[in-house]
This record gives sequence, structure tokens and C-alpha cells, in this order.
Amino acid sequence: SIIFSALSAVVPIMLSASSDPYYVAKDEVVIAIKKVQGMHADWKRLLQSENTARSQRFQDMHAELSGELRQLDMDLQDISATISMVEGNRAAFQFDDAEIASRKRFVSDTRRTVQAIQDDVTGRQTLAKLESDKRSLLSVSGTSRSNDDRNSRGKQENQDFLDRQRQQQSQIMAEQDEDLTELSASAQRLGNTAQMINTELKEQQKMLEELDEDIDKETEKLNFVMKRMGRLLKTSNTKQLCLIIGLSLLMAFLLFLIINT
Repeated sequence: SIIFSALSAVVPIMLSASSDPYYVAKDEVVIAIKKVQGMHADWKRLLQSENTARSQRFQDMHAELSGELRQLDMDLQDISATISMVEGNRAAFQFDDAEIASRKRFVSDTRRTVQAIQDDVTGRQTLAKLESDKRSLLSVSGTSRSNDDRNSRGKQENQDFLDRQRQQQSQIMAEQDEDLTELSASAQRLGNTAQMINTELKEQQKMLEELDEDIDKETEKLNFVMKRMGRLLKTSNTKQLCLIIGLSLLMAFLLFLIINT
């Protein structure tokens, strides 16, 4: 790493605090630790207050925090390597035991802080919360799909019912049209029959009127004959009596013919 390469290239001379790469690396690690601690606080708040499977903000924060923790771990490994190198080359790097102990103590304290945050991020409770949020999201999605399916089935059933009702209405209207057509045909037939009856009645009325005229005429003739017969009955002549009887028979025959024709 950068820290390990810098210390390896330093000549074996006494280094001041301003030129020692350790202090530069230490300052960077201190700044990174403060940043990670702030991110960890925000991450924990989102973990407790939101559904982690649905919250994009939590997912971004979780990925960034994990990346920062990995980088801090690598930086601490580099600092530990430089401390080991200094301990192995006391002649080249003229540091007393107190300085080396101080640097080891910084690495140890920082590592405990990083490990505590790492344990919280990857711990059992966190994993349980993540799995619970995933199941909850899947359950909501499944319920939503189930509701959608029920709504879809309900709409389809309503549509089928409306289609059946329209079909039944169309069938009823078609049957009513057929009944009206038959009724119209029956009314037309009745009209034709009534017209034929009316024509027949007019013809019979005409025949009756003609019969009345014929009867009137024959009645006049009969009256005339009866008057003649009355005058003839007043005589005792045998020939006249035969003539009267013959005329009477003739009149009866004529009446018979008139009635039957």
C-alpha cells in the first residue's frame, strides 16, 4: 500500500513528526473513522425505521458503509505492517519503545472501533432484520398479486354476467319480434277474413233486396189475380171454376219457383 511503500523507501535516518508517513496515515484514518461513525449512526436509524428491502437509501448507505469499513481495515493492516517493519529494523528507524507502543495502541483501538461497527453491520440481529424485511416485501407483493388476481377474476365474472344478460335480452327481443310478426300476420289474416265476410254480406244483402223486389212484384200480380178470382167466384159457371183452380195452381207454382230461385 501507499503507507508501506513510503516507509520502506525512507532512508535510515531519524524522522520528524512532520516528515513521518505514519502521522499522515494516522490523520487519514482518524478522519475516516469519524466519517464511518456518522454513517453508522444514519445506517442504524434507517435499519430500525424502514423496510430495508424497499428503502433504496438504506441499500446505498449499507453498500457505502461496507466499502468504507473494508478500506479502513486495509489501511490498518498497512500501518501494522509498517510498525512491524520498524521493530525489525531498529537500527534503520530510530524510534524508542514508547513511540512504537503508542502506534500499536492506536492501531489496536482503531481496529476495535472498526470491528464493533463491522459486527453491528454483519451481525445476527441485522441479518435477521434484513431477512424479515425481504419476507415482508415478498408477502406484500404476493398479497398485492393475489388482490390483483381476485380483482381480475371479479371483473371477468362481472363482464361474463353482463354478456349473459345482454345475450338473454337480445334473445327475448328476438322472441318478441317473432311474436309481433306472428300477431301482425294473424291480424292481417283476420282483416282479410273480415273483408271477405263484409263482401259476402253485401252480396247477400243485394240478393235479399232483389228478392224483396221480386216478391213485391209477384205480390202485385197475386193481388191482381185475387181480385179477378174474387169476381169469378161470384159466378157459378163450371168452366170459370176450373179456370180459377188452374190459375191458383199456376200461382202456387210460380211462388214456389220464385222462392227457390
